[in-house]
Amino acid sequence: MAGVVFLLDLLFGIQVIFFGDGSWLLQFSLIGITATFAWLCFVRPEILIFDEGITVVNPFITATVGWDAVDSIETKYAFTIETSGARVVAWAAPAPGRYHARNIHASELRGIDYDKDFGLRPGDSPRSQSGAAAHIARTRLSNFRKTKNAESVKRSGRPNYPGIALVCLSLALLALSYVLHG
Repeated sequence: MAGVVFLLDLLFGIQVIFFGDGSWLLQFSLIGITATFAWLCFVRPEILIFDEGITVVNPFITATVGWDAVDSIETKYAFTIETSGARVVAWAAPAPGRYHARNIHASELRGIDYDKDFGLRPGDSPRSQSGAAAHIARTRLSNFRKTKNAESVKRSGRPNYPGIALVCLSLALLALSYVLHG
């Protein structure tokens, strides 16, 4: 998705250079803001799973949760970590659509841990982004719970200052270009 947005921005930039009407600042600020949002929404999000915990990087916040604080891992709408005080939803691993469940074969689920009470959700499928992340995280969580005296990171959350600054800068440039153009 980000590649499509970047390609369209590049083509729009070429069109502005060769066939523009003189409002370059306005048009390039629009290109900048769409590229910024594409990068923040499609490239920036990630899930980092390690022995002591898990870090979820979303466009505007980064949350780290230690395995000792994790109550459950959910995949209903997206990969979600539930703790006693908060829920962390990962933008990097959305659940697939409802029709994905029709294409799941029983052989895919061998060795996959999912909630047997609620049945199989499309998000638990190992072919989905949320299912793959949930399988790895649930495996690490069960290994953590089996080991005694295991180290765990403290729960923390911090804003993504570069992302927030980039959005603010893009919006300010867009507002400035509208003021100067109009």
